[in-house]
Amino acid sequence: MLNVYLKKSLFKNRIPHNLIKNITNHSNFFCMNKFIVIFLLFLNANLYSQAGSDFVIKTSKATLTLNDRNNISISDNKNLVHLELNVQDLWTITLVNKSNRRNELVLDNKSSFRTEKSHQKIKFYANEIKLVDIPTSVSAEFVIEVKNDAFYFYGNLSSSSEDWIIKSLEYPKLPNIKLGGNKSNIYWSDGLGLQFNSAVEFGESRTLDYPSRSATMPWYTINSDDIGIYVGAHDSTQHTTNITLSRIENTNDFETVINTPINEKEYIMPEFVVKLYEGSWHNAAQFYRSWYDENFEVANGPDWVINDTGWLLAILKQQNGNVMWPYRDIDKLCDIAERFNLTTIGLFGWAIGGHDRLYPNYLPDPLMGGERELKEAIKRAHARGIKIVIYANGKLIDTSTDYYKYRGIETIAFGADKKPRMSFYVKHNNLSPVIFTLACAGSELWRETMHDLALQAHSLGADGILYDQIGVYSPELCYSTYHDHKPGQSDSPFRLQMMREIREDLKARNPDFVVMTEASNNSVLREIDYTHGVGAGYAPSNNVFPDLYRYTFPELMATQRNPNPLLTKTDANFALLYGLKYEVEIRYTADVQYIIKGKTPNEDSYWNVNYPPDISKMQSMSMEESANYVHSLIEFKNTHGNFLKRGKFISDEGITIKGKDVIARGFTNDDELGVVVWNKNEIENRNFEIQVSGYKHKSSHHPSKQKVKKNSLLEPNSIRFLIFEKSN
Repeated sequence: MLNVYLKKSLFKNRIPHNLIKNITNHSNFFCMNKFIVIFLLFLNANLYSQAGSDFVIKTSKATLTLNDRNNISISDNKNLVHLELNVQDLWTITLVNKSNRRNELVLDNKSSFRTEKSHQKIKFYANEIKLVDIPTSVSAEFVIEVKNDAFYFYGNLSSSSEDWIIKSLEYPKLPNIKLGGNKSNIYWSDGLGLQFNSAVEFGESRTLDYPSRSATMPWYTINSDDIGIYVGAHDSTQHTTNITLSRIENTNDFETVINTPINEKEYIMPEFVVKLYEGSWHNAAQFYRSWYDENFEVANGPDWVINDTGWLLAILKQQNGNVMWPYRDIDKLCDIAERFNLTTIGLFGWAIGGHDRLYPNYLPDPLMGGERELKEAIKRAHARGIKIVIYANGKLIDTSTDYYKYRGIETIAFGADKKPRMSFYVKHNNLSPVIFTLACAGSELWRETMHDLALQAHSLGADGILYDQIGVYSPELCYSTYHDHKPGQSDSPFRLQMMREIREDLKARNPDFVVMTEASNNSVLREIDYTHGVGAGYAPSNNVFPDLYRYTFPELMATQRNPNPLLTKTDANFALLYGLKYEVEIRYTADVQYIIKGKTPNEDSYWNVNYPPDISKMQSMSMEESANYVHSLIEFKNTHGNFLKRGKFISDEGITIKGKDVIARGFTNDDELGVVVWNKNEIENRNFEIQVSGYKHKSSHHPSKQKVKKNSLLEPNSIRFLIFEKSN
């Protein structure tokens, strides 16, 4: 029997047949070669263990392999994207002492763990992780599972101690992402989006601090040829998440880690997802949006926001006390808005403290005309068909106010060092900076204060309120013991709660009242009607890729960002291409002189201003030239409003365009597709060819209303609009 067993098992493991014959036919086999038998049996068992030890789970496009040395590899079927790591490097847990926040411990990843394998799932149990000289332990369960054709990483943690809680978790950590294609593109969710064409261009390291203006969505994707890798957080609580992507030095490879602040004794992890897919970045965006729609709903603003052409942002009174627009001059602002064809005015610096001073005390200023004059001016604007939105800051408390002195302890955000979080602005170089503390939305009093400001805006007759910085700030951990969160947690869930409570109340009073934020992210997108753009992608710049957020959330209603008292053709065309509302800003006295008297400024015009507008833009064209061009472009947008206002932005999906300096973006409307084509070159004409998959050309249009042919020359820095209809 042993002879048969040896033949079968040795043959199974590819031992040469002649060796099997020599061994089993030897007459003195058992008496003289016992050690050989033992060795071969050991060899057989070892080979069998190795052959059967690799555990595999698969998606349609990728394979994850776990071997007996606890090494994990993930590869797509074409091996263009390959991840390698050891299980012991997959997570890091950090504890903190509740009584002494500076005392932290990082758990030893070399602790033993037990692995459990089942169909399409791997579990790693790290039970009773002991800490030297500290009477506590941590239990952890980490899971990798195939769901929705992707690899999902999740699990749970618990600490046995009341004194030592879990401060943060790094999971998953993917230390070695290799890209084998000829070209790599990184799509990064900063602002409306950034795109990098190589690892070198991406730089050393970047972090998405979600939710904030610099992390509008908690995911990124890298495309290598026609294979993409998506890494994201699918967290139905929209908890604070930090996703870091770093280039491995002197290579085209990357490492990534997702860090989650916790500050709890127990924690159930959300799902962190790694998906390898074929095709373009659009597939990654669709994947994330599909998950988002299962959990959330984007807020729908009133019709007037959809039809709004953009706004004139005017600072009535500056931080230094300079009054540029008394309330009676809101009529003049309406004149300027009409010249540009803008249908909304944003009133900044409208209260007694001016802009960026005495927050959160927003009282109508007797110096500018008092409350009655402000209300009357708003009524006159309405009679002309112009909406009015007034400003409030959702984060800052001026330390010179009685509010800070008497209510600050209840409202301000504290760091781990028990010191308030501070901020300041040096807007004028001949004025002492105003010192602010940051407020925490976890304070019930602060939420009530912001709610009261919305009620005040409504009572003044305004059409909406803008909460500055609510969509801007990265989540900051607050250690106050006076707030609704636990010490060491961020206020991001309470920001959302605050916006929801305000919006629900004001909508009940006036369904057309809007709640705005400066900047957007897909957390606050659930509770706002309109966004004042700020951050990457709201204006032309290197590496900006507005498509990423606009394609994922085409419902976004947002202005461009243009801190200048005019719009250049480039800035105006950019806004049309990406479906952004127009913006003109008047912030300083020299801006007023330019916009009212046509006086072209120079550097001396802003001698005491630290952040002036772009003087070169103001010197490149007159206010009249700018207003005329923007007016005509808005008329053009209104004419094709079924696409450019009410259509769905689809980026360049299905659109192929050839031509140097020429780009195109599409907007669908039922069975038709409108495509904006822009020649970005400011000097030369450009040829182009365009094809749209599944559509045939119907008509071509130009803002001058001249008839044009589909592929005729594009003039420098000009726009053309092509309409296609579905092919039969």
